[in-house]
Amino acid sequence: MTNNSGITTKIKTKKTLTSLTWLLIIGGFAATLAVWLFAKPVVLTANTTPTGFSVQGVAINQTSGYVDYHNLASNGIDYAYLRATTGTSFVDDGYQSSYSRARAEQLKVGSIQVYDAGADASTQAQYFIDNVGNRIGQLPIAVYVTDNQIDTQASIERLAALIQILNAHYNKSAIIYTTSSVQKKLEATISETKYWLIANNTKNKATSNQFIQYSEDHTIGSGLKAIKMPTSVFNGTEKEFKELR
Repeated sequence: MTNNSGITTKIKTKKTLTSLTWLLIIGGFAATLAVWLFAKPVVLTANTTPTGFSVQGVAINQTSGYVDYHNLASNGIDYAYLRATTGTSFVDDGYQSSYSRARAEQLKVGSIQVYDAGADASTQAQYFIDNVGNRIGQLPIAVYVTDNQIDTQASIERLAALIQILNAHYNKSAIIYTTSSVQKKLEATISETKYWLIANNTKNKATSNQFIQYSEDHTIGSGLKAIKMPTSVFNGTEKEFKELR
């Protein structure tokens, strides 16, 4: 005589195990998706150029890691400023490679020199020239200045001398990359140099601000290729931007 109750128990046990397996698989997939969505440092959509501007670009340094310039060029980025040197002690060893790859994607390029108040102006300028050469790009050379580097009149005058040396050597105007508080401290001594203003908006459209950094972590691109970067606009027309050499 067949033991029907035993067969029924086995069938129920098998169905229970199968259901449990599927629940574990679905639960694992859901957990993985949640981690990907909440841990990923970028969002899935890209923002556009701020209203009233038609040209925007990014600032890049060694901490940016490997940058996909094709992705930038494909998502509304027109130029890239690359950090090159700091004072007389540091050179970004990715500068030359980044320069070549950015130009290959038809992006205009600018170079950044970080000002060091403790170093002589001519020595800083020569350090920049030795390491960058003539690959300074099509945009004005940007001298990055923080508030703690201009706490004396002597440090401001040293900055002015650095800018003059770079202007004369490259026959090209440099700009000062800094905040509005530093800008106010410099205007009395350095009156003819334009600025790349660091802000969290685009409100200050004064003609002295040739570029305006409106976000420290603007999202460029979408999906898996989305990336957050310091992003700026050119405070002028597309025609004026094209004329920059």
